[in-house]
Amino acid sequence: MRQAIRPTCAISSGDRIHMQHALELAKRGLGRTHPNPAVGCVILKDGKIIGEGYHPEAGKPHAEVYALRAAGQAAKGATAYVTLEPCNHYGRTPPCSRALVAAQVSRVVIGVGDPNPLVGGAGIQTLQKAGIEVEIIGGEEEQAAYALNQEFMERIKTAS
Repeated sequence: MRQAIRPTCAISSGDRIHMQHALELAKRGLGRTHPNPAVGCVILKDGKIIGEGYHPEAGKPHAEVYALRAAGQAAKGATAYVTLEPCNHYGRTPPCSRALVAAQVSRVVIGVGDPNPLVGGAGIQTLQKAGIEVEIIGGEEEQAAYALNQEFMERIKTAS
């Protein structure tokens, strides 16, 4: 079921800074992730970055997986900043939404929703059903997250 994805108002200036960092990480994968989007992820706990990652190329683990590996057990109770809604389906890699649930993060801040019909709000629903607080960044960071993967976003919307 597709869910409307709207920005939330609980976003702080610190959240925006960490999302900007995740966007910079995502740029490292540009040109190598097709047909997938370029995604970055930062995991923060107690004001410190404990993990970060980006999707380096199609078929390899997604940004969230690299960030969670770097964070290890410390990810429990942390906040994850992800430039694109975490995937919720099995493809060449398992669902990132479930990896975040398994790691027991307490909050996920998302740059932009994924228009892919296989995701389209389902990643958010999986996180929320597990009791994880989910925020959509909105503002300039949401626009930047969309622009980063504009070709992907438009291709997916046209195909669905």
